[in-house]
Amino acid sequence: MKKNLKILVPIDFSRHSLETLEFALTLTDFCEPEFLVLHVVASGEVETFANLGGESDRILARRQQEAAGHLEEEIERRRPGGTELAIGSRVVNGVPFKEICQIAEEENCQLIVIGTHGRTGLYHLLIGSTAERVVQHAACPVLSLKPRLL
Repeated sequence: MKKNLKILVPIDFSRHSLETLEFALTLTDFCEPEFLVLHVVASGEVETFANLGGESDRILARRQQEAAGHLEEEIERRRPGGTELAIGSRVVNGVPFKEICQIAEEENCQLIVIGTHGRTGLYHLLIGSTAERVVQHAACPVLSLKPRLL
């Protein structure tokens, strides 16, 4: 008997995050999952556009609407054919690792499947890793996937 499992899959639309979504959808072999695919519009991204002369509320609304449409396209493109798989989506604004952890708690997710960008060295030291911070702060288990080597 397969266990029901609510799985959060945060994506940023990078190639690797979409591969992570594809991997997560294969977990149906091991459990009966319900998926929530999440995109976080980084708050700093909106503030940068606002500082260039835009209205932050209008820009944020447009970015969230575009992300929601793109999210639905990516989900449908990867949905296994002929399945009744439960896949929800959500777009929020904020600091990515904080929003991912908060949404996981709000939605009672039992697992987060997140991709890493595989950055190392100075870039990793200065910027840090969203996946690493999620692992450190999430209240549920986190499965972190490294990028495929070409």
